[in-house]
Amino acid sequence: MTSAGFGTLRQIAVCAAVCVVAGCGSGSSDTASTAELPPTAMGPSAEVCGDTDRIEDAVSEFGVAGISIVGQCTTVVIATTLADDPSGADTACRICSAAAAVAYTDDITSLSVTGALGSELAVGIEGASCIGD
Repeated sequence: MTSAGFGTLRQIAVCAAVCVVAGCGSGSSDTASTAELPPTAMGPSAEVCGDTDRIEDAVSEFGVAGISIVGQCTTVVIATTLADDPSGADTACRICSAAAAVAYTDDITSLSVTGALGSELAVGIEGASCIGD
């Protein structure tokens, strides 16, 4: 290759490198702005997974501690203050059955009722009766 050809090739390489660096620089500002979004903007909202109000109304007589929809919007977890032993299982089954009457909509296919320490006391799946430990 002649020195003139090498010089032209070198100029093309330098231009390409400058264009790549310039392109990366402008793209980084877009990335920085999305990184500053609040975490709630990045995850699914409560409306996406379903309406817990119906379930709360159905189990209101039991005074549950909290209700959440987890997984890929498939499981309702009902937290209670029940003892994490077989003595709480009967009440947990009643809570599960009350929730099952309204919970199985959209993608929700299962229920879990947990005790005060987080142990699962009762479970339910769509189309079947709730069972307790």
